[in-house]
Amino acid sequence: MSSVNSAVPANRRRSRASATPGNNTPRHPWLYTLVAVLIVVAMLLPVLWMLSASFQAGVTQANMRWLPARWSLSGYRDALDDQLGNIGTSTVVALGAGALSVAVAAPAAFALARIRSRIVGVILVVVLITQMIPGIVLSNAYYALFNKLGLLDTHLALIAADASMGIPFAIIVLRSFMLRMDGEILEAAMLDGAGSLRTFVSVVLPLSRNSLITAGVFAFIYAWGDFLFGLTLTTGSDLRPVTLGVYQYIGAQQISWSSVMASSLLASVPAILLLVVSQRYIKAGLSAGSGR
Repeated sequence: MSSVNSAVPANRRRSRASATPGNNTPRHPWLYTLVAVLIVVAMLLPVLWMLSASFQAGVTQANMRWLPARWSLSGYRDALDDQLGNIGTSTVVALGAGALSVAVAAPAAFALARIRSRIVGVILVVVLITQMIPGIVLSNAYYALFNKLGLLDTHLALIAADASMGIPFAIIVLRSFMLRMDGEILEAAMLDGAGSLRTFVSVVLPLSRNSLITAGVFAFIYAWGDFLFGLTLTTGSDLRPVTLGVYQYIGAQQISWSSVMASSLLASVPAILLLVVSQRYIKAGLSAGSGR
């Protein structure tokens, strides 16, 4: 009995020692840090290559260097002269697509979150299927539709086409958050005399701010980087997004790689700034949607 009793405290001490956080730390933390740094460097190599090439005027693929032999800003001057209007077009289209996606997805998500029926599962499957349709199929259909409506070469056509790809994701994100919303808050609003519309506008939307921003930012990023709809739904040079403007450089007989890289970097700035500004809202919105 004495040996058993003396073994119990020792087992307890070993269990407490194994539960301490210090024993869960990796043996070689520097190795994990090194691997993470190498992964980040590998992912940033294309960006560094673009940055270097944007300062090398008159270079080709054959004589392009990691570090410019002679620094030049001519690529950025050409990019600003040629792409400033296209960047404005992409900004209008992306902002419009983000706003339209949220405006359509928010009430749809709220309805799907409140309805208790098996039909909701079918609707969600259909929503997911719409995101699996190839963009080239939709672009042909949109071209025929907007051509009949006389909306080709308009901001509205690009906004509607890009929003159609952002709405399904926005519905899923917003519904995930609204499912976790406290039902007593909604019941209290209705007991105070608020109707369904007033409850949705005054209670649901303010509480869903992080999820709304998350859905809007992702719709903005998709619309900002869209190329296929811009190529299909614009037939002239007066209205074209910046992705199509960069493509025009590549289609020229003599490619100015410094202008191509400078335009690509300038086109990345608005999306990067938006992500930096809204990152805390996106993190909170995704965490709420995942149930954490």
